[in-house]
Amino acid sequence: MSYINKIMTKKGTTRWQCRWNVPNPGGDPKERSKNFATQKEAKAHAVQMAEIENRGVGDPRKHDLAGYLRGWLAHLREREDLAPTTIEGYERNVIYATHHIGRIALEKLAPLDLDRLYTTLMKQGGAPRKDGKPSRPLSRRSALHCHRMLHTALEQARKWKLIAHNPAADATPPSVPHKKARGYTEDEIARMLKAGEDNPEGYCVLALLLTTGIRRSELLGLGLDTIDLDKATLDIRRTVTQVKNKAVVREVAKTKSSYRTLGIPAAVVLLLRQQKARVLESALAWGSEYSREPMFLFPGLAGVPMQPMSLTLRLRQFRRRAKIPADVQPVHGWRHSAATMLIATGTDVKTTQSRLGHSTPVITLQLYADQVSEQDRAAGEALAGYLPQKNKP
Repeated sequence: MSYINKIMTKKGTTRWQCRWNVPNPGGDPKERSKNFATQKEAKAHAVQMAEIENRGVGDPRKHDLAGYLRGWLAHLREREDLAPTTIEGYERNVIYATHHIGRIALEKLAPLDLDRLYTTLMKQGGAPRKDGKPSRPLSRRSALHCHRMLHTALEQARKWKLIAHNPAADATPPSVPHKKARGYTEDEIARMLKAGEDNPEGYCVLALLLTTGIRRSELLGLGLDTIDLDKATLDIRRTVTQVKNKAVVREVAKTKSSYRTLGIPAAVVLLLRQQKARVLESALAWGSEYSREPMFLFPGLAGVPMQPMSLTLRLRQFRRRAKIPADVQPVHGWRHSAATMLIATGTDVKTTQSRLGHSTPVITLQLYADQVSEQDRAAGEALAGYLPQKNKP
């Protein structure tokens, strides 16, 4: 409870002291005090502190933003709920933010501070580079990622009752123009498959990406334990991502909807049987040095998980050999192609969503609205066939 006292200083002047308790999420409340020249100022401050005390909000450790974000990151690492790539992205954006505004007290951080940060990042960049050269200005998208990290971190601070309000909620992040990603055209798909014909493993990768639409991390997480060639199915339950030039295996898929079982066509089953034989032959040749837990379907050297960037570089070579423009992503472009063709051939959005592993059909609709609109228009034309002849043009 806040209250004020009239005190005398050593110099004999009268001061008014406001005393109040600061909520401590980890223990008993901590008492603080502040002196004022007038009783009016002390009372006004007491009212503010009483509101904070009643709402149970306060930062007893007086974190600055940098100190809080370090603790928040440590908490996330300890929980191990997020993918390593997500943590890596948060770490990078924490460096950007704290370089410019890390010394601001957490309790005093305002939306204006964040708006100025985003502008600074786009003009000056983040922290200086390791080679001593000045950092490059960040793109609008990179500044937006920094905002999203801060919003998540500060929202957790609000939930922990360290601050009363999330300043990022009122900040204005930079807008990013929507850039529609494209997939391979039918002609480009044929040329890519032709370019991979002399590489059996690479050709199998292309065929699997085309017919399943799975993500790069999901493809590299496939193992002999996740495919059933007799039933012609594969399970998505493991991913391989890359963090600081190291392949990281994660047994938990991106979301609940990412954990799924997909049917695979007979032509791809044949390719997978051949790939399985190559993996087993390689394991036999390496002997005890071969990594077998798990046995990856598309492994790196000696059976270790393949680094995602290695797969991207391989498919980039196929793309170059097929003389396809670089505006289509070498791996993720296949996912867009699969989704586009599924919808174009009449597959409903719910089935497409489940096959791609999107968390909701809304995401599928947002990403492939043009294809859905074309299908919807065709459906309308089909229903128009029931109209009397006189109503037709």
